[in-house]
Amino acid sequence: MLNLAQLERDLEAKRREGLALLEKTCLTAEAENRVMTEEELAAIQAVTTDGQAIQAKIARAKGSDDMRAALTSLTGAADKPPIVAIRKSLGTQFVTNAEVMDFFKKQGHRSSSAWRSPSVELAVDWNNFHATTLTEDPASGGALVIPQYMPGILQRPMPRLVVADLMASGSTDSNAITYMVETAFTNAAAAVSEGAAKPESALTFAGATDAVRKIAHWLPVTEEMLEDVPAIRSYIDARLRNGVQLEEEDQLLNGDGTAPNISGVLDRVGLAAPVARAANESNADANFRQIMTIYSTSFLMPDGIVMNPADWASTVLTKGPQGQYLTAGPFAPIQTAQMWGLPVAVTPAILATTSLVGAFKTGSQVFRKGGIRVEASNSHQDFFVKNLVAIRAEERLALAVYRPGAFGTVTGLGMPVYP
Repeated sequence: MLNLAQLERDLEAKRREGLALLEKTCLTAEAENRVMTEEELAAIQAVTTDGQAIQAKIARAKGSDDMRAALTSLTGAADKPPIVAIRKSLGTQFVTNAEVMDFFKKQGHRSSSAWRSPSVELAVDWNNFHATTLTEDPASGGALVIPQYMPGILQRPMPRLVVADLMASGSTDSNAITYMVETAFTNAAAAVSEGAAKPESALTFAGATDAVRKIAHWLPVTEEMLEDVPAIRSYIDARLRNGVQLEEEDQLLNGDGTAPNISGVLDRVGLAAPVARAANESNADANFRQIMTIYSTSFLMPDGIVMNPADWASTVLTKGPQGQYLTAGPFAPIQTAQMWGLPVAVTPAILATTSLVGAFKTGSQVFRKGGIRVEASNSHQDFFVKNLVAIRAEERLALAVYRPGAFGTVTGLGMPVYP
């Protein structure tokens, strides 16, 4: 039995020898402004012939292994000979191509005018094809080992999008939302004697208009990527939608109202007075004080809290004066994002050390003009001639805040320091 490993090494040595000889000969002929001589072609052909002979031996050896495997399978033996995958190098594929060799044999390169060899389609590992001079160096062709590609795409974890879920949802066919906002309420209700005049209360409204704004972005992708990797289209669509939702999260909280931004909750006039956490006070206690402040001033019970991940971490990790956890601690399932029975939207869109408490469902509403749309086109600049595709995701929305006083912040969040 021939040693396949040794034959492969011999073939690789011949390949290198042939490529080096071919390159040296071409450079010499070019420097002397001539074509290759018969002797030079013969030398290259001799190396090529030796390589072909080694390839034939490898084929015979593999044939023996295949027959042995077939016979072994008939006898039910468990041990089967390994199958060795042989991949020809680019140089070997070129110099052993029948059309190329026939071209040189027929003196096609001796023409006095410009000449070109037959076109040969080479099998290239494009994942490892980087350098102009192909070697086994990692910066060039790399080792001649066929990689194993795993299906699918490993997605990066993305933040949860929860602020919009706290708010009421609506739809619109217009480019603006107009509504009434309560600006002042004087409650004069009192006990009165029979026949006495009743006290008059006062309720003041002001008209408010919020424009429907657009959030959008796009990515350039090659047509080949969309055609050759079926999973990439749905993945790109999902990431584009996710990017729009991340920006939506920031706009709903922090938008400054200057076009094209929407006016977020924190941008509204008339919010409840901020509550500052005391040094020896827990985050939970400070947020509860704001909950009760909002309820007593707006008569709306808050139904949600928005916190930065760092502040939620300090809340969950808070310990008492004796070092005991106030939550379930590290040996229980991870703490549910909930405080005082209210859901907590944990998002990096809100500033660290600050939380937002509010009656989101009754005090605000997100109006959307359609959903998030994802579209693709090649009609961008020179994308048509470059086989590029622009994939775009966008949405239009407006935020109405009916009762700004139903929202308030808690500042100075962190770990309590006990005396």
